Amino acid sequence: MDILKNKYDVAIIGAGPAGSMACKTVAENNINVLMIERKEKIGEPVNCAEGINKFLFEETGIKKDKSFIKQKINGTKIYFYDEIYDLTSNQWQGYTLDRRIFDKYLAKQSEDCGATLIKGSKAVGMKKSGKKWLIKIKSGNKIREIETKIVIGADGIECNVAKWAEIGKRWTVDEYAKCLQYRIKDAQLKENDRFHIFFAEEFPNGYGWVFPKGKSCANVGVGIHPQFNTLDAISYLTSEYQGIDNIINSMSKGEYTILEKRGGIVPICGPRNCDEIVTDGIMLVGDSASIVEPITAEGIEPAILSGIAAGETAVKSIQADCWDKKTLSEYDKNWRLKKYNGIFLLGEAFDEGMAIRENFYKVFTNRKISKSERKKLISNL
Repeated sequence: MDILKNKYDVAIIGAGPAGSMACKTVAENNINVLMIERKEKIGEPVNCAEGINKFLFEETGIKKDKSFIKQKINGTKIYFYDEIYDLTSNQWQGYTLDRRIFDKYLAKQSEDCGATLIKGSKAVGMKKSGKKWLIKIKSGNKIREIETKIVIGADGIECNVAKWAEIGKRWTVDEYAKCLQYRIKDAQLKENDRFHIFFAEEFPNGYGWVFPKGKSCANVGVGIHPQFNTLDAISYLTSEYQGIDNIINSMSKGEYTILEKRGGIVPICGPRNCDEIVTDGIMLVGDSASIVEPITAEGIEPAILSGIAAGETAVKSIQADCWDKKTLSEYDKNWRLKKYNGIFLLGEAFDEGMAIRENFYKVFTNRKISKSERKKLISNL
């Protein structure tokens, strides 16, 4: 049965956490909303380390469910070769998720609130028509066009919505990191209650990670400057990094099974300015707006908070019968004022992160810099 109508108040492109929470926020206010997802299976494949901070559920209103929580995390260990910093305050605790289940859970919530969701369908074009937007949607060999007042771009770093609305710009090589991750099983994790983050000269402008998902499974990955080789970096992490076998038994001997190898890119340049994420009838959320924590590249909660903020702004705009750029620009203020990681406002946390980012990576990717400098930096986190 064809559930697609010709007109909607709000259309959301992308059913990741940002898109789904924007959709739910709109739908629960009885507004006619469509969410378009190009994948047949939401949440797959997983291009994410799947770590969240412990405050996500209370800060987003999402109910904690054991179906998608794989491991409780009681702290974060930061490594610089033989230096180890064990951070156990609330801000460094959290959970690892199963994004395949988590993303489906969020999308289902939006449907339960009355949203229309179409999967296996791709937005392939968009143009302005008066005060509305016309979106071309391809499903199989069929192309249809729908009309909407507001479009929320949740389409990740590809940013097609931004391109079609002529507010986006190409990412420069210094504005994103290139990532490669292995999802492994049959490993013996000796410390599965910590996020493990590794810095080294071999991980330029980035880091490596081991995020446990139980006692025998983990996500192991690297994110580095795109001019360098991720295969070399992950090989160094898994086989040569000092002390890696103290975290995963016989990691350096390869005594584990790789279930998946996934790569991708993530923005690290800090949030785009308002003119690059908002225009008449358009708002960008999550990765497409570069709303990603600039030091750790943690993107799940910032994406969700930006989605909620965009959804709230869309609701007010539809109710006021005005969705021009000036009205929708409230979104840029809204997401910045969302509470984040227990003690911060999201915008303030990002501003602080951008202020120290360059020095942080300089200190943690250069052996010539003294240990005291790293200890001082860690003490201020």
